[in-house]
Amino acid sequence: MSAAPMREGSSANPPDGGALVRFIRRRPLVSFLLWAYTLGQVLPWLVVLTGLADRDRWMQGSVLVSTLIGLLMPALLITRTTDGRDGLRALWRRAVAVRVGPVWHAAALILVPALTLTIGVLIVGTSAEQSAGFLLTGLGTQFLLPLLITFVLINWWEGVAWTGFVQARLQDRHGALLAALTVAPLFALRYSPLVAGHGVMAGAAMLVLLAALAVPFRFALGWSYNRTGSLFLVGLLHAAGNPTAGGDGFNAGYLRDLYPHDTNVTMAHLMAKFLLGLLVVIATRGRLGHRRPGGPPAKHLEGTGSATPGTVEES
Repeated sequence: MSAAPMREGSSANPPDGGALVRFIRRRPLVSFLLWAYTLGQVLPWLVVLTGLADRDRWMQGSVLVSTLIGLLMPALLITRTTDGRDGLRALWRRAVAVRVGPVWHAAALILVPALTLTIGVLIVGTSAEQSAGFLLTGLGTQFLLPLLITFVLINWWEGVAWTGFVQARLQDRHGALLAALTVAPLFALRYSPLVAGHGVMAGAAMLVLLAALAVPFRFALGWSYNRTGSLFLVGLLHAAGNPTAGGDGFNAGYLRDLYPHDTNVTMAHLMAKFLLGLLVVIATRGRLGHRRPGGPPAKHLEGTGSATPGTVEES
């Protein structure tokens, strides 16, 4: 499953090129961030500034376009520029690596939602509506459908960009823990248009809280990627909590359907991912299953494949 990306100066990555190409090859991560926070944020901010942010469909549509143009596209194009065709193929193979073993799929589709539901119930108490028919119906329309939508349209490609491109490169230079700590606030900052309507101070506080809650989950995502080499799994783990709590922007989400008058329940998936990440970092003693390029082989779970070594590059 692994394939080492091509280094600068190889036959797939010739040293010639214009000033822009040379800059991208020297600073792939800086190039990605410049793209992500300028071109990649134009549409969401346009929706906010034109007063369309109150219309959920406009904002969700802008987030989708921003994900594809502002995250996936630069990750693929910069990988092609820095690592050549072989590097791009290796990244795409990790993006579509579905066969990672049933334990990993169970963790994404059962463990994360179950932990989120448990925390939701602890926050707001038992739902007044407990009929089996109501609960089972909600699983289809308020969990499985939002899960499919948010995974296929957004979280899968966020995983390719943030984990497969940014975090993977950072951890080879600075280690897995520091890479996750770095990516968490960068990931949170992408949500600035979504909190802009709450005012400067409240919006800043929300972004800080999101970044803090995201740190342990970045540990968990980094660990799952290092152990399996699958960005498909990373996206699925990310997506699994959202429909359990707050939905996908179009559908309410399972807990929101059970507790329609209590918005606090939407925090359940963030708290679940926070706890999951803490367990991972404790269990792995901060190593997160990562090894530096040229280091000793990492031990992987049977049947999960192997993690893909990243490139050591300047950021």
